Amino acid sequence: MSNEVLPLIFAIIIAITHYQTGIIKLKKKHYSYKILSFSAGISITYVLLELFPTFTEVALSISKLLFVSILLGFILHHLIEKEIYKHNRDHDLIKLLSLEENLFSFVYHVILGFVLFTLAKESAIEGILAFIPILTFTLVSTLPMAPNPNKSRTLLMSLSTVIGVFIAYFWKTIPLWFEYSLIGLATGVLLYTVIRHHIPFGRKGRIGYFTAGFVLYSLFIILTWYV
Repeated sequence: MSNEVLPLIFAIIIAITHYQTGIIKLKKKHYSYKILSFSAGISITYVLLELFPTFTEVALSISKLLFVSILLGFILHHLIEKEIYKHNRDHDLIKLLSLEENLFSFVYHVILGFVLFTLAKESAIEGILAFIPILTFTLVSTLPMAPNPNKSRTLLMSLSTVIGVFIAYFWKTIPLWFEYSLIGLATGVLLYTVIRHHIPFGRKGRIGYFTAGFVLYSLFIILTWYV
């Protein structure tokens, strides 16, 4: 299978998952915590064990300035949330946070589609390694939200990753520094989101599921190093 077709298949699977979790609601919270904990284990393992080392190897061969994109992604997400909390009253906060989350999620998933295509283009294994965390990230990002009654809007949101893949596919003259700037940006945002929102704090979450997530994905990543 062509490495350019593979990310499109992955993006369609992500879109279906995004859409389905956008129109249903998981009734039992302990199921959500299990999924959240397992996904967090996978995501943080992928960022630290695979995505960041891959980014570092290329960034050092181009320019150390590319590392600023990771910082930018991390700080940008933090600043957007802080500004909304700081300057708006409580009764406006939920509406504004919902709008910010939807807009940010759409743009970020477009970038993730772009990143997915870039990594899968290099090798099928890189594409598979990226696909699983993006899929689980999409799932747990959508689960806490109330089902959206506007199915057309939910459909548009769910197609964001597919849009990103198509942009990367048809943009034939993408500079390497730009590709990896987006990878750095996605890394920073993913790192912030997992640490700030997806790893359950206090008594919430399931430590066993988190441990299973990072152990299993660590073994999977290490296995690909020797295949």
